[in-house]
Amino acid sequence: MLAADPTKPQTFEIVLPQLAFAIEHLWEWPMARATKHDVLQLLGVWWRAARGDFADNDSSIFWIARIEMLDRDDPSEGLPPARVQNEGGQRGEPEEPGIVVMPSGKATKLNNYQSEFKGLVDAKLPLRLATDIEAVRTKLMAEYPYAIGAIDLMLRDLREGEPVRLSPILLTGPAGVGKSRLVRRLFNDLLGVRVYRYDGGGASDNMFGGSPKGWGNTVPSAPARAVNQTQLSNPIVLVDEIDKAGTSSRNGRLWDALLPFLERETACCYRDVSLDAELDLSWISHIATANSVEELPTPLKDRYRIVKVPAPRLPDLPALAASVLQELALESGEQGFVWPLANDEIEVMGRAWEKAGFSIRKLQRIVAPTVAARNSTAVRH
Repeated sequence: MLAADPTKPQTFEIVLPQLAFAIEHLWEWPMARATKHDVLQLLGVWWRAARGDFADNDSSIFWIARIEMLDRDDPSEGLPPARVQNEGGQRGEPEEPGIVVMPSGKATKLNNYQSEFKGLVDAKLPLRLATDIEAVRTKLMAEYPYAIGAIDLMLRDLREGEPVRLSPILLTGPAGVGKSRLVRRLFNDLLGVRVYRYDGGGASDNMFGGSPKGWGNTVPSAPARAVNQTQLSNPIVLVDEIDKAGTSSRNGRLWDALLPFLERETACCYRDVSLDAELDLSWISHIATANSVEELPTPLKDRYRIVKVPAPRLPDLPALAASVLQELALESGEQGFVWPLANDEIEVMGRAWEKAGFSIRKLQRIVAPTVAARNSTAVRH
């Protein structure tokens, strides 16, 4: 590390990848998560040195990093605030944690095409916290008894009372086993962290990373759009069917556009080409789904933690059918008026579901007509 010379960017290549991996995966962090985030911010300066940003500066990288951090508009920018005390010395209500994703000092003037993003400038957006993790786990295990291993791996990064933030996860498994549904249930419904879905199956370009500001139809990156839409600094960005994205690089590839966002040291100072602003997108959690990972490029697979979601089994039917029934009741606004499924109904659905290959997607199509048939034959008073 001491041998890294800002005037010789190539000298960083022998240490940065290993250092970044150690910070993320090997070091123990007994201190607050904010301290780790500050280290990643510092590491981001090192990455900038590696690409030549400070090639004309003969100071040490440690001094350059210190100056860069002090030059920020707010020394605590990017870090969740600590709990505050009132003037009487008593502990007050905890201040809601949040960060400024788009500081004005690192942004140029937005044009008319980007007017909807003006509210992000210098806005402190909240960080959604993980609460009642054990209760969430218990509920998910009851609803998805076939995916307990996947559930535990998805919850592994969460800490009670701390911001929801996961290392990139790639859920893989047969079609129709409920991968996307599990993500929405966990984060949207149970943790209150909104999920921004991006269709990987129809992607044949690199628009995930946005388009240049000079274009008439300029579009910010998908993570920037997720932040603006959810008004959270740590939403979930879900790339569905990432394995079905286009493989041609003529117009760019989704797979390549994803890479900068999956590393926190680059995501914390990402320069959005449409907004022409440096954004802190490092608190976003990235999740993708795929039926298979065989065709995905190695750099992408290296950045994701691959989690397998197995297919459900026939004994799982009562729990899964009850979950689907509740969803149908919520959609119809009749959640208080839907009777549980009877044993004979479960038996009939089981035979149909087995023929359908135990697909959750097809189970929804089996439960709906079952309920409709029950309602049509019900005794009316």
